[in-house]
Amino acid sequence: MEKDLSALEQEAFSFLGREKFEEAYKLFIKVAEMYRARKNHKQAALCAASAASCWALRSGEKSFYNAATAYEMAARDAEIVGDLEYASLLYRYAATSYERDMESLSFSECFYRSKECYRRYFMFSLFAPKKLNRIASTQEQNGVKGFVKRLFMWCILTLSSLVWGYGERPVRTLFVGLSLVLLSAFLYTQNYLLQDGQTFKPDFFEAFYFSLVTLSSTGFGDIVAIGFSRVIVVIELSFGMFIMPLFLVGFSRKYLRI
Repeated sequence: MEKDLSALEQEAFSFLGREKFEEAYKLFIKVAEMYRARKNHKQAALCAASAASCWALRSGEKSFYNAATAYEMAARDAEIVGDLEYASLLYRYAATSYERDMESLSFSECFYRSKECYRRYFMFSLFAPKKLNRIASTQEQNGVKGFVKRLFMWCILTLSSLVWGYGERPVRTLFVGLSLVLLSAFLYTQNYLLQDGQTFKPDFFEAFYFSLVTLSSTGFGDIVAIGFSRVIVVIELSFGMFIMPLFLVGFSRKYLRI
C-alpha cells in the first residue's frame, strides 16, 4: 500500500511538473488524507504543503482559500509529528493566505497557532530537545550564544502569550489587569494609606478602589499612598502603562478587522 501511495505522490509531482496545478492539488490532498488515515503524519504534512503550493500557483492573486486550508492541514500534521518550527511556518503561510481572502477569523487562529508553535519549539529545544522531530532540516545556532538567543525568544513569546495571546487573545489582557488590581489591593491591606490627613489601614473594598484608580491612572487624590504603599503604586502604575494600550491594540487588531 505504501508503494501505491508513493506512486500516487509521484504522479502528483508529474502533474506539477507539467503545470497542471489543479490536478496536482487534488491528488496531493488525496494522498495526504490517505497518509493521515495510516497515521503517517510526516508524509501527510509534506503532501498537504505541496498541495497548498499547487493551489497558490494555480490561483495566482485570485483566491487563496484552498491553499490556506491545505497549509493549515499540513501544519496540524507537522505539529503531531513534533516539528514545531515547521508547523509554525506552515501556520504562518495559512494565515497569510486567509488574510488575502479576507477570512479574518481563520487568519487570527492560524496566526495565533503559528506563534504558539514557535514558542513551544523554543521551549522544547531548551528543556526537552528529544521531543522535537524534524520533517524539514534547518540550521540551528549552537553553543552559548544559540542557547541565550533561544532562551530570550522563549521568554518574550511566553510573556506575549500570557499577556495578550500575541494580540489575538485580548481578553487575557483584562484578566492580567484584574489580577494585578486584586494582588495590589491585597498588598495595600497589609500597609497604610492616607486620607484627609489621617493614616489608616484599608479594608479590601477600600484597597480595591484605590488599586483600580491607580492602575487606570485616574488619580482622584482622595486617598494617597504612604510608606511601602508607594512602592506598590509605582509597580502597579508601571504595569498599567502597558496593559491598557495592549488591550486597546489587541481589541482593535482582532475585532475591528472583522
